[in-house]
Amino acid sequence: MTGIPESFHADVHGDTVIDADQLVRITSLHRGFLYQHLYAAACLLRFTTAGMYRLLVERDEDLEAVLPGRHLYLQVKTRSRPLQWGDVSGAVDGFAAVRARHSEGKRAGQPQLVIVANVPPGPQLAAKMEAADWPGDVTVLTPQAAAPEEWLPPAWSDLEEGIAWCTREAARVPFSSLAPLTLVWKLAARVVYACTGHGDQAFTADTVEDLHEQFVKELQAFPVLAHDYLPQADEPGLLTDDRVRLITGFSGAGKTAWAAHAAQHCPEPLTYFDTAGLSAGAVAGGLARELAGRYLDAEQRIALPHVSDLDLLRAVHQHLTGTPVAVVLDNVHRLSAAELSQITQALPTARLVLLGQPCPDQTTLTAQLSITGESLNGWNADRVAQVLADAGAPADAATVTRLMTLTGGLPLYVRNAALLAQNHYAHDTARMCQALTDRQHTAPIAQDLILEEIFEGLAPQAQTTASLLALAEVPLTEDELNRLARDAGLGPRDCARGLRALAGLGILQRTGDGTTTLHDATRALAADYTPHHPDAQHQLDLALSGILYDSLTTPGRLARWARLLARTEQTDQLLPLASHDYFFDQPFAVDLKPTLQMVADDLTARPIDRFDALNALATLALGADDAAAHKQCTSELTALADTHRENWGIRETVVLAVHQMHQYAYDRDTKALNAAYLAARAALPKNSAARRILRYNQAKGLYEAKRYVQADTIALNLVETYMAHLGLEADDIVGASVEQVAARLSGADTDLDDCKRLADCLALRARCRRQLDQPFGLAALHALKFYQLAEAWRNFIVIGQDVVDDFVELGDLRQATKLLDGALLPAAQRQALADLLLAVRAQRAVVLAHTGDFATARTEINSLLRYQMPPRQTQEINNQRDLIEQLARIERLGPR
Repeated sequence: MTGIPESFHADVHGDTVIDADQLVRITSLHRGFLYQHLYAAACLLRFTTAGMYRLLVERDEDLEAVLPGRHLYLQVKTRSRPLQWGDVSGAVDGFAAVRARHSEGKRAGQPQLVIVANVPPGPQLAAKMEAADWPGDVTVLTPQAAAPEEWLPPAWSDLEEGIAWCTREAARVPFSSLAPLTLVWKLAARVVYACTGHGDQAFTADTVEDLHEQFVKELQAFPVLAHDYLPQADEPGLLTDDRVRLITGFSGAGKTAWAAHAAQHCPEPLTYFDTAGLSAGAVAGGLARELAGRYLDAEQRIALPHVSDLDLLRAVHQHLTGTPVAVVLDNVHRLSAAELSQITQALPTARLVLLGQPCPDQTTLTAQLSITGESLNGWNADRVAQVLADAGAPADAATVTRLMTLTGGLPLYVRNAALLAQNHYAHDTARMCQALTDRQHTAPIAQDLILEEIFEGLAPQAQTTASLLALAEVPLTEDELNRLARDAGLGPRDCARGLRALAGLGILQRTGDGTTTLHDATRALAADYTPHHPDAQHQLDLALSGILYDSLTTPGRLARWARLLARTEQTDQLLPLASHDYFFDQPFAVDLKPTLQMVADDLTARPIDRFDALNALATLALGADDAAAHKQCTSELTALADTHRENWGIRETVVLAVHQMHQYAYDRDTKALNAAYLAARAALPKNSAARRILRYNQAKGLYEAKRYVQADTIALNLVETYMAHLGLEADDIVGASVEQVAARLSGADTDLDDCKRLADCLALRARCRRQLDQPFGLAALHALKFYQLAEAWRNFIVIGQDVVDDFVELGDLRQATKLLDGALLPAAQRQALADLLLAVRAQRAVVLAHTGDFATARTEINSLLRYQMPPRQTQEINNQRDLIEQLARIERLGPR
């Protein structure tokens, strides 16, 4: 269960300087890509300007620059605080021994120690540097200081600044056919490689020139990226410790683009070879000639034997023993498992990255090579939102999620959909998504063109199996799928045969809990193969709703079940669901408004059913802050009650009074509000749950009418009442974990709804006290615990954000971050609360800015602004962006 952490007890040549999000990814890609490596790359860029003889990169990432008559020792340090004497004392004291070796003639040139740091010196170190006994051959280079030699790169405040400087410098490299930023990445990656002890750790004038030529040869073979590359979710590194890897995905999944982009950051020499257009027999020979051209000299190439293609590849490999060789082999689905196995065996020391589309032979290949196939994960929601915004078709979070479900997040499919929305749906992505779902789009899309060929080649039982999984939308167990298949006239053996065929083509996905679903990108097309006769479709919908009802174990299953109830008009089950508080916390609740409205408008329906439908509609209007809709629903509820009052019981009395009180709160008519409360209370039993619910809604109405003192008094009284009702004392909660509180409530008669009501009262009290600028103690934190117990996740997140604000105000940024990352973000993600997820992420960005991580904060807040949002939320996030910039300005100015 997601819960509270336990401790709560652009520029040159078209290159773009990357943002913090990409920096994090590249840091991970390089396994410790740091400021030090970038500074070494900067020295390589200045190699010729400096007249340098040699640049030595040590394993500890220190640098030595050998120049005419001088020998510079460079130590690069990054800190998050001013530089202290303790940070440099070891280097300064140890330099005495280096100085002595030069004096004794054991090393040539005049020595000099340069300590490069990203922060200014602290007061103690600054005083030492100004003292008369500070060594004249020791310099501390900071962003605020001038370099001791003109050629030396400056010290930068952070990686972003360093990348920008290096990119400008790389643009000055004469006759370079590499994009400046690409050259920077390749140089930095080669430095990382040298630091690990691989290859030559010393760079000379000849090797620096050769590197440029080598980089061009490596990268020119890769296809040119048609767009600025956007990384996919949790991208793997291009080269790992595995000798052979298989990366599969449908055409359009971005496999080649991923490899081409990753090659720009890869420290090791790479060879790209595309098997497309070659016969299977010609691949081995073509690869052999490519490797020979890259790695063998003229004499070695002439000496190669005139043998078969595969033997030629083996012969080339004989010359490569001891040479690090990495090959990206593209479109390998054109080869059989046996042919690929022979190629991998002919190159036993080379590392191979195989790229291809899913194919039935894949299982055989992975078994023969003892490897596990991998796949790319597609773009995440932020990337999809960015592509849509760039195409002029921005979408809200829910629509972005829907498009990801339709396309699997595959780059080609998403870009194609964005153009479709732009050119054929007047920039309305939501309408375009609906057309794709209904299969009513008229413009051809790449996704259909690619996948239709696959589906047309499937056997009928595989097509039917795929259509049933598309109908389900959520993963099904084997038994559930067989039950559904039986209603479609498909037996267990045919269903199993269909599953095997789908798995071999990458259409099927199996989850960790043993359930089965379709790859998202195939779902809409697979739905074309469901029965088109209305009666058959209706029967399958009814069967699926019954199957899901037996196991409502996830939010996704509950949402799908509820939508099926609406589609099949099973209002006898839908209305009780819509009468529960839990219903209104669910993202799908608003989708059921048409069905609820149909019942409410049906004058032939039972009065109690119309009442329940109107209650649900009024509550949804209340949550959306739609005063006009709420007023209309309340008026209809009142008229219905006046006509059928003899049919009403306690529940209906409370429901009507609650909506009337909220309506009076909108009008700030507290006299009428209190009168409605008293009138309803007279009809309710004393000390009943109904009276407590009514009393809370009176307090909530008073709060909305800005009568904070009265609301606070009632909320406090209700907190005490609910605590007594649940058998709890204050000491049972203070300092206790959620699990410990749950243990104290383990009695059989404990109603978790009462935990939610207690949390409501605690939260209301905290908000009243905030408005009154008075302390509220642990009320908000305790509300958080009881919302978690009741699994009221929307309320949990909302009050949790208040607690985060409290931590920030107290200066406890660690606890604020822990609550956000450990509880609120996971809850919003797992419950698919897209609107709250954006709000929590924006709040997290502000907390990051308070910690001084402005680059990540800016990246996060800017990515959120690519989503389409209601004006109020857009303004709020813009305000948070302004706050981040304000905090950054204060940080730059420093203490006064």
